Amino acid sequence: MKYQIGDLVIGKIVSVKPYALFMSFDNGSNGLLHISELSDSYIRDIEKFGSVGDEIKVKIISIDEANGFLRVSYKKVPEEERYSTHVNEARIYLEESEKDFSELEKNLPIWIKETLKKVKEK
Repeated sequence: MKYQIGDLVIGKIVSVKPYALFMSFDNGSNGLLHISELSDSYIRDIEKFGSVGDEIKVKIISIDEANGFLRVSYKKVPEEERYSTHVNEARIYLEESEKDFSELEKNLPIWIKETLKKVKEK
């Protein structure tokens, strides 16, 4: 089966790095789901989106013609077609965390003060 840019495919996560999920596909291709293609929101922990063995529906955004390596996107998959328990849990987590910045608001002045103190000590 030959994939084309724009195809929606299911890939299996074979490796997790802090910046990307590496995937394999039914046609024998391998690919990369970069952290920037998971969400438009900040992602603190990529492992909330999936772990080795999980399957995720993604959209092919580019194909390296020399070796067939796929670059894929999760955020470009229509919401009604998304597929993965981990990804859905992460999406809910992001939606909830986007609403509450109280922890940041409370701690930011403290962190700034501590950092300035360290800078002055050097």
